[in-house]
Amino acid sequence: MNEIIDKYNTHSKNLGKTEQPSLDLNLEHSKYANLNEQLAEASLRLRQMRGEELEGLNVEELQQLEKNLESGLHRVLQTKDQQFLEQINDLERKWRSFFLHRNYRR
Repeated sequence: MNEIIDKYNTHSKNLGKTEQPSLDLNLEHSKYANLNEQLAEASLRLRQMRGEELEGLNVEELQQLEKNLESGLHRVLQTKDQQFLEQINDLERKWRSFFLHRNYRR
């Protein structure tokens, strides 16, 4: 019971005082600001990869962007070619299976 009264008295004394934000709150605000900055940078890079907002880039930055896009396009084309080959192989297996079952019935 005394513990509850002590807490009440301590809380009552602190009500009138303005407290600085806690360390945890400052840390969370700092993390939020950092994440917000990272989001803004990533959004700008994405727009630039789409060909937007290129006006502020110098020649070296434009060349690096072009190199990154070419590299990405190369990986996309490789993946697409691999999927085409897998589909062709799958269709060939299905055709062989169909052909074997057809000849087996005769």
